[in-house]
Amino acid sequence: MKKSQTEPLRGQAAYRAHLQEVARSNEIAQAAAMRRRDAKEAVVMGEAAERARREMRDLHRQEDR
Repeated sequence: MKKSQTEPLRGQAAYRAHLQEVARSNEIAQAAAMRRRDAKEAVVMGEAAERARREMRDLHRQEDR
């Protein structure tokens, strides 16, 4: 007899299916975290670049005085 597709998985098959589901969930969470981290780092790098430009601009003004 062939098992119908509507019966829930049991035993080792259910365990493996659950592990696959957890792995997929983890991959999705990791990708989302990576996007958030990249966005945050881009903001920090932009602020650092702006701060460096401001410092160089102000340094140049001080030398002219």
